[in-house]
Amino acid sequence: MKRRKFIKNAGLGAGSILAGSSVVNLLSACGKVHMMNGDEMNMGGEPVSIKEGNFSMPLPLPNNVTGNVTLTAQATTANIRGINIPVLGYQAKGILGPTIRVNSGINTSINFQNNLSENSNIHWHGLKIPANMDGHPEDVVNPGSSFNYQFKINQRAGLSWYHPHPDRATAKQAFQGLAGLFIINDAEEAALNLPSGVYEIPVVIQDKRLSSSGITYNPSTGEVMSGFMGETITVNGEASPVVDVTTRFYRLRVLNGSNARIYNLALNNNAELIIIGNDGGLLKNPSNVKNILLAPGERLDVLVLS
Repeated sequence: MKRRKFIKNAGLGAGSILAGSSVVNLLSACGKVHMMNGDEMNMGGEPVSIKEGNFSMPLPLPNNVTGNVTLTAQATTANIRGINIPVLGYQAKGILGPTIRVNSGINTSINFQNNLSENSNIHWHGLKIPANMDGHPEDVVNPGSSFNYQFKINQRAGLSWYHPHPDRATAKQAFQGLAGLFIINDAEEAALNLPSGVYEIPVVIQDKRLSSSGITYNPSTGEVMSGFMGETITVNGEASPVVDVTTRFYRLRVLNGSNARIYNLALNNNAELIIIGNDGGLLKNPSNVKNILLAPGERLDVLVLS
């Protein structure tokens, strides 16, 4: 097997996979940010261009856990581009939490420990659960305290995710590293014999502002209004990673975990993406497309022939 480039960034954001001898474009961001001009200030902020990486680091894969787990929000460090920097994480030594993978119909018991110096909580984005378990902005956990999230998984297979949701701190905490995938499986999905194991790859796309002192979050007034963007595209917490693949179908479980950046996913050999699922789970029928826009928080379940 040859090493394939996984993400490559250009302009406001672009990416590629090397599949066989051809370069396959995976990711390109919107090429234009519309500005809203107020009477006294530019309310739209300024677009942030992407810095291209060198594609030398392997793609990290979050570890899988069950619906009975402890997630600890903490200040920690992550190795990004070979350098350890301060970040926030749901586990030590890395941004992003583990992928919680459960079967439909089970009861979860997820203990949240807040070891931050500020209030936090967890919102289960895409899950159908009771309101008192869904991380309302005012239902926060104080520093040093914990809360046990208990709910039954009562929905079909699909890709959801989790992130902090405290009032006035959601954007900062998520941008600095607190997020993770939540995958539901069921019998309907299993009967389809979709690519699994090493052939099912999570792809959490995020833009970050990186420095030696950590992940910077200091939005201007305009960026508060329009959203905060970073100059570095990360996938699963690593900048410009690569992954070794073989010639076959892969299932990509894609999350746009960015705060504001919109991505236009496409293959630059003009091949089709086979979309089999979105935020609501598996589609009734696959949809073959040349490209698809993915906004912050949206998910995509897609088959790609490498």
